Amino acid sequence: MKKTLLSIVASVATFFGATLQSFGVSVSNPLIYSDVPDPSVIRDGNKYYMVSTTMHCAPGVPIMMSEDLSNWRTVNYAYQTLDNGDNQSLNGGKHAYGKGSWASSLRKHKNKYYILTPSYTTGKTHLFSTDDIENGTWDEVRLPFYHDPSLFFDDDDRAYIIFGSGEFNIIELNSDLKSVKGGASKLNIPIDQTTGTNGYIVKCEGAHMEKIDGRYYLFAISWPNGKCRTELVFRSSSLKGNYEGKIALQENGVAQGGIFDTPDGKWYAMLFRDSGGVGRIPWLIPVSWENGWPNMGRQAARSVDLPNPVEPAYSMATSDDFESTTLPLEWQWNHNPDNSKWSLSARPGYLRITTGRTDKSLYWAKNTLTQKTFGPKCSGRVALDVKGMKDGDIAGLAALQDSFGFVGVEKQWGKLNIVQQKTVTRNASVPFDGETVYLRIDFDFTKDRAYFYYSTDNQKWNAIGKDIPLPYTLGMFAGYKFGLFNYATSQAGGYADFDWFKVGEDVYDEIYLGQIKEPEVVGPYNEVAASIPGVVEAENYNTGGNNISYYDIDRSNRGGEYRKDGVDIYASDEANGFAIGYCEADEWMNYTVNVAEEGEYTVSVRASEEGEVEAGTVHASLSNEAGDAIDIEVGTTGAWDVYGEFKQKGKIKLPAGESTIRLTIKKSWVNIDRLTFTKWDPSDVDDTEADKILIIKTDYAIKIIGIDGVETHGRASQQQSPYGIGHAVQPLRIEIINAEGKTIRVSNKTEIPTSGIVSGIYTIRIITDSNVICKKFTLK
Repeated sequence: MKKTLLSIVASVATFFGATLQSFGVSVSNPLIYSDVPDPSVIRDGNKYYMVSTTMHCAPGVPIMMSEDLSNWRTVNYAYQTLDNGDNQSLNGGKHAYGKGSWASSLRKHKNKYYILTPSYTTGKTHLFSTDDIENGTWDEVRLPFYHDPSLFFDDDDRAYIIFGSGEFNIIELNSDLKSVKGGASKLNIPIDQTTGTNGYIVKCEGAHMEKIDGRYYLFAISWPNGKCRTELVFRSSSLKGNYEGKIALQENGVAQGGIFDTPDGKWYAMLFRDSGGVGRIPWLIPVSWENGWPNMGRQAARSVDLPNPVEPAYSMATSDDFESTTLPLEWQWNHNPDNSKWSLSARPGYLRITTGRTDKSLYWAKNTLTQKTFGPKCSGRVALDVKGMKDGDIAGLAALQDSFGFVGVEKQWGKLNIVQQKTVTRNASVPFDGETVYLRIDFDFTKDRAYFYYSTDNQKWNAIGKDIPLPYTLGMFAGYKFGLFNYATSQAGGYADFDWFKVGEDVYDEIYLGQIKEPEVVGPYNEVAASIPGVVEAENYNTGGNNISYYDIDRSNRGGEYRKDGVDIYASDEANGFAIGYCEADEWMNYTVNVAEEGEYTVSVRASEEGEVEAGTVHASLSNEAGDAIDIEVGTTGAWDVYGEFKQKGKIKLPAGESTIRLTIKKSWVNIDRLTFTKWDPSDVDDTEADKILIIKTDYAIKIIGIDGVETHGRASQQQSPYGIGHAVQPLRIEIINAEGKTIRVSNKTEIPTSGIVSGIYTIRIITDSNVICKKFTLK
């Protein structure tokens, strides 16, 4: 077994950079033999950053970094979820295949980084910004839709968007970059004069605007009839003036992108080429200058001298043993994931994908986890534990594009079969009676074919089914990906455990990319657990990152206060500092607490809710490590900046010492300041309600009278009780609790046997869906 361990390029390039720069290494094009279309590159000191298109995948718009131009690693993403609608979430029979985010523009201006990306899913152009391109979260502004936009900052700090297909237009942004100023105007670009024709497959798009030595340069792609994809360049002495143009490169279909310089004065263009099933792949083209024009040569350079050789897999794919608390950045989900249905902690050392619904095919399957393939050949394989699958489940490894294929395991009528399939056509089925199976797909992009295999011992591999062609089609508009999946066709709730994913140039190769950044430590905020009894401040959720210690639908802190991760926190005098805001359903936060004494605790929540609230509305839930939960109800406070204290009806059991509790949002929207925990005392009763309850003791039982809607023998009734506590209730729960606070008997009847209960003082606790009432009594 050949195992390749790769560290981040920076450590190598920084140490050897000066020596290798003087000798140089001839690096072949394509620079990255993997699907990295629509590149936009900037230089920031000695580092280069590039963004690319990933369509419907989440997270999206990968930010790649290089220090030597040879090797690029994904260091961040512009967003975790572009939008939460059905299309982007693969819900309700809708999808965002081939849409999502398109060609992006990356810029740096005044120590801030910007990414501008259009979306045919949202119909908007999304402007993301951050102070820290590698580690920061990104703020988002939504603007009107602009096709293939180029964000441009002029020397006077005015910001513009150049965009269009077939012609180019320009529009100015307001100084706060949150809206546009006036309408768009057309740029005078001589496209036909430059190409020498008026017939096109694509007339022009893919704008990249630069200002160099006082001149404005607009780079674009055109595809004239009978010619290949062509890189054009236009220049002008004024931004909105008359432009003149030239063909920058017209050979081999290498086109679309902009130019950038190096610290030592060299110039390059990062363009791409449509290359079949592997996708649209970047080429690095040296640029020289002649009479104020950038020159890319008569042919697209087949090689370029760079400081370092390219690392295996082009640093775009990595093996993963699923032993970390986070997924490597090379993974992306096919559409927005359901974060409650996948886990790296349910079974440590495994990726568990649990079905949450039924789907008719892999095309619609939720929580398919993907990585890019690479050329000219690559091989991926998984170890799959199938013990948790239910009838109708299909799990495995896919070659994912419109004409997808997969090798997997299907469970039907309690029996397992290893299957191979092309889209909806079953090509092979082999009975399997084990628990762990090994699945493999080999990609050969010199032939655009994929081949499928299985093994029961990870030693002997058996071909299964038929190899499939790998056409590049515009439905998904992306190169083929590896996909780990599990979907249900009959019933939800089954799960598949993936022990590992291994990828390499062939079956004997394992490529592990070095860790880009250390995972955030999982634990209490500021390393101090909140004490209970006491107050838990909502903003002091655990550290560890999204989907580890919290889950927030959007990645940025929309309040912009207190912490720099993805939970929305804002400052509030009413909240005595900070509060969690913009809370949306299904978001959650974990808190490490240190409980002084095991027992049951009541909870009071300080929160705000502007709108009208119906009685019984559940805004959130609070759960312990055992999964027991109580509902959190918040009444209206009339305004978001007005807070109220809301005592909850339920009580939560907590063990002594450190443990973790989770606050889960059930209803959008609510603001939460803090949670106060008090040890429950059975003697702390509501006398007004308790006075309405009559307890009659006999030799063998106690009878409880006075619960509205419940007769003395326990059957629900709609007749009003003379003691009247509320409306008719069903079901009923009655607990007998001793002086130590322990529940010793539970019943759903109003007559409860007392055999085995010793004499003493007890509390009767009556729980209905409308009230909780406690009353003391003495048993002799």
